[in-house]
This record gives sequence, C-alpha cells and structure tokens, in this order.
Amino acid sequence: MKNYNTKEFLRIKRGYEQAAHLLAQGKCKPALTALKRPIRSLEYSSEKTLFLAKCYELEAQIYEKLEDHERSDHYRREARKIESQISG
Repeated sequence: MKNYNTKEFLRIKRGYEQAAHLLAQGKCKPALTALKRPIRSLEYSSEKTLFLAKCYELEAQIYEKLEDHERSDHYRREARKIESQISG
C-alpha cells in the first residue's frame, strides 16, 4: 500500500467527509465532485483499501439518490469485492 503522509491522508479524509455531508444535505452532484479526489488518490495505489471500499459505498449511495441504480449496483459490487479480498 502507498504510504500517505499526514497531509495527504487528511486531504483524502476531508474530501470523504465533505461528500458525506453534502449527501446528507441532498446535494448529490457536489457530493460526487467532492468524492472524486479521494477516490482518485486511493485508486492510484495498486493495493485496494477498506477506505476505498467506504468511498465506493458512499458513491453507491449518491447514485442511489440520483436514481441511477445501475451505477449504484456497480459501486456496491466493487466495495464488496475489495472487502472480501481484504478479509481473505
């Protein structure tokens, strides 16, 4: 796994938290935009992490609210795949 320094990790975490906050307010498109950077940073590493699975799950929730069930299912499957790979 890529080692993130504190500044990088906090930027990723802040983007995730901002996306979750925007989703709670019902602002789906800005939430997707806020989530884009954390996902891109986490996908850059060749090893998938549980935090990336959390980001995919949040993205699935956003698409569910936007009533794009196909994308929502896709990101849920990706999150489950990562979780199952990590758990063994």
